[in-house]
Amino acid sequence: MTKPIDFVIYWVDGDDPMHKQKRLYYQSLFKLNDDKNYEQSMGSQRFVQKNELLYCLRSIKQFAPWYRNIFIITDNQIPSFLNSTELHKDKIKIIDHRELFKGNPEYLPTFNSRALTAQLCELEELSDGFIYGNDDFMLSAPVDKSFFFRDGLPVIYADKKVESEILNKTLYYQGIMNAARLVNRDAREFYIQSHGFVAMNKTRLQSLARKFPMEFRNNKIYKFRHESQFLVEALYMHDCINSHQCVLFDSELMVHFSIELCREGPLDKVRFLLDLLEQGKRKMFCLNDYQALLARMPEIEERLNIICGHPLASENKTTP
Repeated sequence: MTKPIDFVIYWVDGDDPMHKQKRLYYQSLFKLNDDKNYEQSMGSQRFVQKNELLYCLRSIKQFAPWYRNIFIITDNQIPSFLNSTELHKDKIKIIDHRELFKGNPEYLPTFNSRALTAQLCELEELSDGFIYGNDDFMLSAPVDKSFFFRDGLPVIYADKKVESEILNKTLYYQGIMNAARLVNRDAREFYIQSHGFVAMNKTRLQSLARKFPMEFRNNKIYKFRHESQFLVEALYMHDCINSHQCVLFDSELMVHFSIELCREGPLDKVRFLLDLLEQGKRKMFCLNDYQALLARMPEIEERLNIICGHPLASENKTTP
């Protein structure tokens, strides 16, 4: 694939006093259908940052140096570990929520990644083929463009699940099932995407937004994740699979450090998985609760320094 490819990363510093005050105000007005979904919707850990983004950015530059731009989507913030005057050296651009929603300012403020993804196809600067991710996604070995796109088709890393196998239908799984049922209302089988970077096409995303206008609007109106919403990337994935317009692999090349593993899982297992990453035997990984793992296993910081590559040109000199 010779066309340019951008990365898009969501990031927020939830400890910033202004952001926290704004978020808590809107939380007081927000209602979920089921309180069990609170943590995946409004839990404070969702907005805490412990420099995960630093390792995410380093890993992209180290292992996917062919990218055109890295767009950091954020809410009137710039990461403290980056020098805003030097971002061009790493081809990094900060995109404020106001720029992303310039055609729909009525949906701001938002604290909801599902709203952001529903709006991504409106970002004019974004390449048609792009790679979407969160700040806790990282690469761990060299990848070329064909890891994400082959013959113009997105490469999808996912595993098939039957609904009966999903015993704990969390807000995350509800979002996947809602997406799959937009493609097939009677769906009882679903694909669970790997917790890693996702290849998407802006043109296809625009087409889906036109096909499901009410559902996309519903994703944008909620300030936080809600049970009625769908995962945009899951809709994209199921639509591609249903129309045979993708290259499908399982998630073997991905390591997922889940919330449970980070918080209370055996550290021997964590170290084993880190060894796989350090040896280049897996291509990407997700640290779902880096803060919790850092408290239990301080060595994780040094392991990430080894796995994710060299410091950025735009890093402040005080960056750890």
